[in-house]
Amino acid sequence: MATIFFAEPELVVGHGRRVLFVNPDDLQIFKEIELPPDLATCGLKVPEPGSCPATGPGPGQEQQPAAAGGAAKQREATASGSGSAAEVAVQNVSYSPDGQLLAVTTSGAQKALLLYRARPEHARLLSARPLARAASALRFCSDSSSVLVTDKTGDCYQYDCVEVEAAPRLLLGHLSVVYDILWSEDQQHIITCDRDDKIRVTNYPATFDIHSYCLGHREFVSGLALLTDRHIASASGDKTLRIWNFIEGKELLVHELPAPAMRMQVRELETDKVFQAAMLLYDYEDALALFHLERSGRESWAINLTQLVRADAGAWNICNFTLTANRIYVTGAVNERLELRVYDSATGIPSKGVPEGWLKMVLEGLHALPDADGNCVNFQPEDLSVWFKKRFDNVSDYLERKKRRIEEQQQQKSN
Repeated sequence: MATIFFAEPELVVGHGRRVLFVNPDDLQIFKEIELPPDLATCGLKVPEPGSCPATGPGPGQEQQPAAAGGAAKQREATASGSGSAAEVAVQNVSYSPDGQLLAVTTSGAQKALLLYRARPEHARLLSARPLARAASALRFCSDSSSVLVTDKTGDCYQYDCVEVEAAPRLLLGHLSVVYDILWSEDQQHIITCDRDDKIRVTNYPATFDIHSYCLGHREFVSGLALLTDRHIASASGDKTLRIWNFIEGKELLVHELPAPAMRMQVRELETDKVFQAAMLLYDYEDALALFHLERSGRESWAINLTQLVRADAGAWNICNFTLTANRIYVTGAVNERLELRVYDSATGIPSKGVPEGWLKMVLEGLHALPDADGNCVNFQPEDLSVWFKKRFDNVSDYLERKKRRIEEQQQQKSN
């Protein structure tokens, strides 16, 4: 996984065991994080074989016995602490809303949530807590007091950022992988989307109570964005961008996309009214699509396509991107090596304003370029095709067998 996002004034890029915080306008590296080969050296405590990592009750909940299948999950969590520690890699990175904390999840041999004090210190590690499964999404609450982590099995855990060694709380669960998660500004609702086409709005702190569903997508929902205190945008593999009133579970607008949307980012241009949304499209001649979202009334929205960006689609394996005011930073792979390219968001062509040597500096900082001995960190992007559901046509096989059976019966009668 190569993670990338922009948090003024820093462009944050994670790859392998390194995270770089760089100035996109000059050759300055604000700070950097390098994970040790073995996370046990920074305080990660791997559960003993046969034991379960401590999980506290969710807010407003009493401690419950482990659900069926929980033991299997914990055995996998234990196994994740074994094997080659060199496989540890950065998976997700996120800043808290106040910019003081940084959360990093890791994949590979040791799956963990690492919490750092980002400012004013130089990324000081506060805690390292094991994850039950590989993380799929990461989100801080609005007051930065806790962070939510969802995993590949659909479970969502809350990690305290004040009591940094506290056990995680299992808040809610889906029956399939959760691709994105939001937490409303008033912290009254947690909004999640999954591979089974669903957007769920869960009450908080009483997370046993589902407030509403936003139903209508026909494929996985890959991304969510909070627009106002009652409106969200969603992108999906069914080639649609939709706007919802999540409080009422009501669909307000559907906009057709040229291809399935695998990732989405939204920038607020005018508070609660005008937004810029960008989609990473799957297997399409134009890799990125930019849209203008505008609210014209209490429940009225308009979506207009503003730019299609080819981003050299087809020439490399694009996996992620981020937006700034006038550029799009795109990551991908060429011959199993990380590649970073920059495009102008207004024209869609390669940006000419990037300082000379900037791209090389970033890639060298991530150990993505061969050193004197020819060594570098390899990069194999996630296979996004597995996000799509496999559909089986059993009816055709049945009709073919029935046809043969009737023909055989008729032949027997004629004989």
